[in-house]
Amino acid sequence: MVLRTSVGYRTMKGSRPLTDEQRKEADRLEGLAREASAAEKYGEAMRHMYQGIAVMNGAEWTPALEFAASLQAKADHAIVAPGQAVKINLKALYPSDRAAEEPLNASIVLRKAEGGGETVLGEPMRIRPAGAPFVLAAKIPSAASGEQFLEVRLSGAAGEVDQKSRASFVKAVPVKVENLAPAAERLRARLAAVKTNSTALPTAAYAIALYERADRGDVSPHRIDFAARFAAAETIADAAALGGDPFAGKHGDFHKAYRSAVDDTLQPYRVFIPSQYDGEKPLALVVALHGMGGDENSMFDSYAGAMKREAGRLGFIVVAPKGRESASMYMGTAEKDVMDVLAEVRRDYKVAANRIYLMGHSMGGYGTWSLAMKYPDIWAGLGPIAGGGMPGGMVKIKHIPQYVVHGDNDKTVPVSQSRMMVAAGQKAGVEIKYVEVPGGSHVDIAVPNIAPMFDFFAAHAKDAEAKAATTSAR
Repeated sequence: MVLRTSVGYRTMKGSRPLTDEQRKEADRLEGLAREASAAEKYGEAMRHMYQGIAVMNGAEWTPALEFAASLQAKADHAIVAPGQAVKINLKALYPSDRAAEEPLNASIVLRKAEGGGETVLGEPMRIRPAGAPFVLAAKIPSAASGEQFLEVRLSGAAGEVDQKSRASFVKAVPVKVENLAPAAERLRARLAAVKTNSTALPTAAYAIALYERADRGDVSPHRIDFAARFAAAETIADAAALGGDPFAGKHGDFHKAYRSAVDDTLQPYRVFIPSQYDGEKPLALVVALHGMGGDENSMFDSYAGAMKREAGRLGFIVVAPKGRESASMYMGTAEKDVMDVLAEVRRDYKVAANRIYLMGHSMGGYGTWSLAMKYPDIWAGLGPIAGGGMPGGMVKIKHIPQYVVHGDNDKTVPVSQSRMMVAAGQKAGVEIKYVEVPGGSHVDIAVPNIAPMFDFFAAHAKDAEAKAATTSAR
C-alpha cells in the first residue's frame, strides 16, 4: 500500500499546478513518509502521504480528515446473494489522537457500478477514533443484482464534507450481487471426483480459488464472469477425467493456472496462442510484465489490444504472469512466479529456445531489466517501457538486444531512469534501440511502440556467439 501510494503521490506532485508553498510542504511530507517507511512504520508513512495529498488538493488537514483518511473498509463477503446480510469492517491504518473527541457519521449506500441508482442501507452510525475498529451491518435488497459498490460515506457531525477531500470520506467496496454459492459447490464436487494428475487441473481449480479470493475482497469481483469461468472449469475437468488435453489445438487467448511449489497456492497467468501455431514448428515467445496495480489480464485487456494484435501478425506466443502481488516489483516470489510461468509454457507448447523475449511497462519495465540480469542466458531481446533499473548490471546483459521506450514528460517514472540505463548499456556495448518520445507521458507511449518492439524482437534471435558472451560476462 505504501509503495502504490508513493507512486501515485509522485505522479500527483509532478502533474498538479502547485504553489511554491504547496510543493515545499508536499516535499517535506514525502520525506517524512520515506523515513517512516524505512523504519517500517507504514501507518505513519501513510498518514504523511495522506496529509501531503490534502495539501496538493488545497484541503485543510483537519482532525476529521485525518481520521477519515485513516479508515480502510472491507466487507466480510464481496460476492453476495440478493437479500443476504453483509458486514463492513472499518480499520484505522494509524491512530488519530488529534481527532479523539471528534466523531464522524457513517452511512452505508449500495450504488450500481454503471448506470446510476443507489439505495441507502440502514441507519447512520456515529464513530469515534477511540472505538476503532468498527463493524457496520447492512442487508442487500432482494431486488438488487449485478456489479455494485458498497460505500461507507463519512461526514462530520453536522454532515458537512469539503469537496476537496471528499475521496477520503467515501470508502467504496466493490461487490457482485449474485447467488453463485450453489454453482461453486457443484464445481468443487466435480473437481474432487476427478482422479488424475492432469496438468490442466490447476486451471480448472483456479476458478474456485478466484471465486474465493474475490469473495474475501482480495481481488475485485467486477468484470469477472464467474458463471463462464465455472462452465469452462467443468469442461476442463471432464476432458482431464477422460485423459484428454482440453487445450490441445486451442488458439487465441485464455486463462491458465499452475500450483506453486513455493506455498502450494494456485497462481494464474494468461496466454495467447497465434493461429500460426501447429504444435510442430517452434514459435517465438514474449513474456509480458504488467505495471503496478495490474495483474495477469492487464497486458491483454489494456493497450488497445495491441499485444494480441501484433503477436497474431508475427506468430508470437505471448504469456502474461500475475507476479503475485500487484506491487511486487517482480522480486522474491513474484520473480519465481515469472520463471515458473515460463517453464509452464515451455512444457506445454513448442517454443523456440533462441527466441524468448521479455518486455514490460512501468513496474514491468523495472522487472524486465532485473529479471534479465538475474537470468541472462534465457532472453533473446528485451523491451522495457517507462522503467528503470541498476545501470551497473548492464554489463551482465550486454549480449541481449534491447528496445527501450520512455516519454520525456513522464510524471510517474522520470525519463532519467531509462537514460541512465541506456547510457550504461551503450558503454557496455549493448545493441539498443532507444525511443524517447517528446512530450510523452507515462502511458501514451506504450501502444504506438508495441508493433515496432515486436518487429525488433522478430529481427533478433540468440546465437552461439551471444551464448559465449553470456558465459564470459559471468
